[in-house]
Amino acid sequence: AQVESMAAAIPILLLTFLLAAATPSAGPSYVIKTTCAAVTNATVGTPYRYCVRTLSANPAAAAAKDARGLAIAATNLTATNVTSTELTITRLIDALYNCLVTYQSMQASIAGALQDLNAGRFDVASPKLRDASFQPDFCELAMMESDTDKDPMSDENNANYLVSGMAYNIAELIARHAAK
Repeated sequence: AQVESMAAAIPILLLTFLLAAATPSAGPSYVIKTTCAAVTNATVGTPYRYCVRTLSANPAAAAAKDARGLAIAATNLTATNVTSTELTITRLIDALYNCLVTYQSMQASIAGALQDLNAGRFDVASPKLRDASFQPDFCELAMMESDTDKDPMSDENNANYLVSGMAYNIAELIARHAAK
């Protein structure tokens, strides 16, 4: 019984081997390789590996029979990237607008706190500075919610968080000391 099952398995193994041998390799096509080699030295030089990797990963480009087919596939990839970039920019503009409004509010709090500090009203300035110290977090949140994985405000938010927190902590220290 075991010999019969092995005999039945041989044609299946042979068929699998023949199909695997007849299947084209997953490597880049000749058209992709030669076209990418040619454009590497073009006016807008395209790195060869980038060209081969990008076109080989795209089904339309991988199936292209000539450079025209590759040009169409590459142009379609460009259109997709441009659309994605426009969406990213729109999301960043929305997030940056939220940051602008947040920092305008923070500026008003800081201006009020500065007047209070100059007048010696540390107990009044301290809460304003505390509120201001939280504002950079709202900008960070807006950037995170933009779903862009990009944050052009990170350094500024961190710097403002640190300096505003320091101002609050000093004013709070003075207010507590004055309250004793």
